[in-house]
Parts: sequence; structure tokens; C-alpha cells
Amino acid sequence: MNVIFAGDFAQLPPVGGGEAIALYSGNVGTQIYSGMSHYGQESAIGKALWHQVTTVVILRQNMRQKNQSVEDSKFRTALENMRYKACTSEDIKFLQSRVTGPGSMRPKLAEKKFRNISIITAWNSQKDRINELGCARFAKETGQHLVDLYSIDKWVVYEDIPGKITGRPRKRRSKLAKNITISATDQERLWKLPHHASHHLLVSCQYVWVCQ
Repeated sequence: MNVIFAGDFAQLPPVGGGEAIALYSGNVGTQIYSGMSHYGQESAIGKALWHQVTTVVILRQNMRQKNQSVEDSKFRTALENMRYKACTSEDIKFLQSRVTGPGSMRPKLAEKKFRNISIITAWNSQKDRINELGCARFAKETGQHLVDLYSIDKWVVYEDIPGKITGRPRKRRSKLAKNITISATDQERLWKLPHHASHHLLVSCQYVWVCQ
């Protein structure tokens, strides 16, 4: 069986576990013993399988940033350094110069050149509002009708998987509650929540905008 993996090998370790995760850990798979937990066995086997991948193709040319202005070069350098957690003071200074705000030296999102660019925000609520306004603008400019598609949600209960305390967070799994039906009143309340607020609830609640 031939398997092809694609991705950025310089990305940072996962937020859930960091460098203790199997593929990043220097300890996983180095010791095998009879009392090893099922999770430990899976981690060791998974890492061993990953190490059997011997053919690697490195893509070195940044195809998204090919322009050659001075600012393009600074941005490309900052992105490359960011991938390896090696940003310099010059990189940080340049990135800070792209932060919008008051003053004649700050970029303004109202400028025409920023009309269709990607915007990095500090909060999900800001991102959600920008996406909402962008969808409404796109629908209006293209003469399309904007439709809200709501999710069909069910209550979910999370439980910890029993196991030995090893200093690492215990794994969690989800299962449907016995009574999974959400009343119409509760569903309406969930739909009215800001998108960034739904993670506080044990329920999947989201909606998207589409044009017809």
C-alpha cells in the first residue's frame, strides 16, 4: 500500500500536549514493557510506523509570496523564520508595522487595497464578525441571496478514559447522552449565541453563510 502524507514539517507541536505528543517525544517507543498501557502501545506503534516513511520531498519555493519588493522580501523572511520559532527583532518590528490602528503611520482596513485580503485577529469574535460582514458584502455585490444554514445539534457528554496517572493529561472521549434531543427553545438560544461562545457548551453549535 502506498501512502502519501502532505503538510508542513516545520509547524509547531500540537497545542494539546505540545512536545509530549508521540511523534515529537524522544521517549515514546524507546521502552517496551509488559505493563505498558494501551495508549502507550498505540503511541509506540504509531511512531514506529511513521519512521518507516523514508522518502521525503521538500518543497522549498514559496509559491504564495513570489513578488520581489522590499516589503515582500521582509514578509517572506518573517514567515520562514516563524515556521521554526526563530523570528528576529527585525521580523517582529516588520509584523508590528502591519497592525491596523489610529495614526497616519498605521494601515487602515478601509483602504481599497485591503478589500479582499486575509486578516489576522486576536479574538474569534472579531474573526466571526469580519467573516459575517464579508459574506453579506459578497452576496450583495454578486446579486445573490444569503441563506443561514443551521446545524442539527445533539447533546454530548464527555468522560475521562480510566487509566494510570502518568503526569500527562488523561484522554477524553465523547458519547451521546441518553436524552440527546434539544428543545426548540434551547436550540434557538444556541443559534443566537456568538460563534466563539459555543465552545463553552457540551454541544456542537454552529452555522455558516452560503449564497444561492
